[in-house]
Amino acid sequence: MTSRSNNYSKFVAAAATATMVASAIAVPASAASFSDVSSTYKTAVDYLISNNIAKGTTDTTFGTTASITRGDAAVMIANALKLNTSKAPSAGFTDVNSRVAGAVNALVAEKIVSGKTATTFEPDANITRQEMAKIVANAYNLKAGTTKNEFTDVNNNWDGFVDALVANKITFGKTATTFASTASITRGEFALFVYRAENLAPTAAEVVSVNAINAKTIEVIFSTPVDADTLQNDNNVDVIKVNTGNGATDPENVTQTLSEDGKTLTLSAANFFKGDYTIAVPFEVVKSTTGEFVKPVNKTVKVNDLTAPVVTSATSTVKDTKENVKLVTIEFNEDVQSLDFIKITNQNYTPESIEGNVATFAVDLDATKNYDITVVNAKDVAGNVKALQTTGLTINVDNQAPSITNVVATGEQTLTVTVDEALKTNLVLTGIIGTFNANVVSSVEVNPKNNKQYFVTLNPAYLYKNGNSDSVTLTAAKGSLSDSMDNTNANDITKTVVVSKDITAPTVENVEVTEKDGIVTGFTVSYSEEITDLQTAKVSLVNAKEEILSFANIATAEISKNKVIVTLKSDVKPETYTFNFAEGFVTDKSLAKNKATSKTVVIDVKDAEAPVETAFTIKEVAAANNVITVNFGEKVKASALNASAYKLNGVALPTDTKIAFVKNAAGVVDQTQVEITLPAGLIVKNDTKAIFQVEGIQTLDNKVNNAFTTSIAVTDNTAPEAKSFITTDLDEITVTYTEAVQLAADADVTDEIKLSDDKGAAVAITASTIVNGKLVLTVADSSKVTKLTTVASQTIDVKDAAGVSQKAGLTINK
Repeated sequence: MTSRSNNYSKFVAAAATATMVASAIAVPASAASFSDVSSTYKTAVDYLISNNIAKGTTDTTFGTTASITRGDAAVMIANALKLNTSKAPSAGFTDVNSRVAGAVNALVAEKIVSGKTATTFEPDANITRQEMAKIVANAYNLKAGTTKNEFTDVNNNWDGFVDALVANKITFGKTATTFASTASITRGEFALFVYRAENLAPTAAEVVSVNAINAKTIEVIFSTPVDADTLQNDNNVDVIKVNTGNGATDPENVTQTLSEDGKTLTLSAANFFKGDYTIAVPFEVVKSTTGEFVKPVNKTVKVNDLTAPVVTSATSTVKDTKENVKLVTIEFNEDVQSLDFIKITNQNYTPESIEGNVATFAVDLDATKNYDITVVNAKDVAGNVKALQTTGLTINVDNQAPSITNVVATGEQTLTVTVDEALKTNLVLTGIIGTFNANVVSSVEVNPKNNKQYFVTLNPAYLYKNGNSDSVTLTAAKGSLSDSMDNTNANDITKTVVVSKDITAPTVENVEVTEKDGIVTGFTVSYSEEITDLQTAKVSLVNAKEEILSFANIATAEISKNKVIVTLKSDVKPETYTFNFAEGFVTDKSLAKNKATSKTVVIDVKDAEAPVETAFTIKEVAAANNVITVNFGEKVKASALNASAYKLNGVALPTDTKIAFVKNAAGVVDQTQVEITLPAGLIVKNDTKAIFQVEGIQTLDNKVNNAFTTSIAVTDNTAPEAKSFITTDLDEITVTYTEAVQLAADADVTDEIKLSDDKGAAVAITASTIVNGKLVLTVADSSKVTKLTTVASQTIDVKDAAGVSQKAGLTINK
């Protein structure tokens, strides 16, 4: 973990406790308020603005593509680090004015920046990307480790600083080979550099900013993705509260929507926001996707929407320009409460409906003509009114029939079907599997969030009768797809999709002990998927004395999605308990009801005065030449010698895997480390990032290792095996192996491969070569060869790509 300067630590502490008050809508205070901030820079700009590190160049622009001066960069870095700019000693520069002098002096004192000369800083000169690399590396004490950048335009003076930024993923360069060292850094790039450096700090997940978008919407931005399941309690009530300040408008019902990346929570008012509101995140309730609790906070946002709704489009759709326009749709940039009327060629029309930001009008217009539409008195929910707006009417011609664009399997018996436009009526489909004549489609429901998607459920009675997968042929009959223009499909539309049976058992991913006031109150077992069918009868329980106990007398258990929550009863005595969950303690929700794998959990219940740890973290894992060394950091029990405690790419190691405690040079056993020698034939392909997992290892004081996953390099140790041979010419036979093989230079295979005829007489091999990964042997008469045998030899010339010699002792008959 990268260390930070003391000043940076002070900044983190200050930022964590500060209460941010967002500006009113009339005064931009976030990326959403700036017209020149794209999605690439939005999060970074929001962070800098919210934490008073930077300001916009105007009320409506951040100046994303503009260069930044050395003086401005100094001020912003000093702001980020919360340096004391008023008491810093003078750096002796004669060209810095009062606006930047304090920041420059403080940064020089911290050895973060230096001048151009002993007496000049050149605050008005644009700062280059390489200069910024040095400042950021120094400011946040970034280290490069063994990382070396691959840019061709970075010289030795700046190499170390750029290495540090690359190692910490602060920069990725302009291209794969160029950093653009001497180019001026833009304000947008500066924002990204600082934001990424700031968020390297090992702090808990937190609310970065709260921004009022308009009178209907407030956005809460988190520093890391949030677990959506923790945003509501067991009663499906939102845990993040919107508290109304004195005199503020009651927003009434507030709906909360989390973005796909999990970092933006949108709060939408049924009424509207106006005044001061406090967004309250409770203590140790909301979690990030990595399991951290989001810091509790009360952040205040002032909402004062002073901007009237603006027309963004006026459209209509006809099937043919020979038909008249019958309906006009007008969209605004925000929700509209009302509008008086629209005027088209001196004809007035009142709205048929207003829903959210869309208003519709019944008209009767010639579709071959152009029209200007004047919108009169459009008013938003906050009462802002735009008196007159004029825009052109766009008339679209839609004479294309709707079609199915995509079908994907989303589960064992579920599909998602996508059409290219919204349908007038529900999607009607039939589905056929194999030779069955029955329609296997049980139901079709439109996605409530996307009217171009449909969720299809198949009848499970017809599934997987002949294997673990089925090909489903879906058909939308001729004329069954109809759009708003009454365009229909002229022919049957047929799509085929493969569904697969879930045959994977749920596995334990994590065990988390819960405590209250220093006392263990239970634990939560998290599985790899949602589970059901909890059977406490399949739990055996003993205490430290190996006394058999009744689960019902000690604890209760319940399921919450993919978790089993075990709660100890209040009268449980303080001691060590071992819970053995048998296979099938729970099952998944698949058609096969796959049984969960067994799991042992050891819980040490202590008095509040003497709490102890119940888990430990594995210190290190290293691998070389298919030997894995696990350093537990503590002495562990013999459970560490059990192959089932280790998985490679999701599969438990074979029971014959050699596992032993490490011995030092004197032969003394080191019970904190084990060496695992992977057995021959286990690895069929080189893998530089094989997934290695460890679970269920206990220390001598009964702590169980925290779930551990890392990647290691393993090499192919599976011998190629001769499987068959055929005659491919009058004087040659071709041997096929389980994988492609190759020959050593000047190879002589006669000592490792023997050929014979039907009478057992040897057939001489006169030459050998490789063709398309197969071994081709030259003989006098290939028709006489009836048997091939691989034999052990001092020198093996037939090998696979990894250099593993062929398997000896195999006999193949023609």
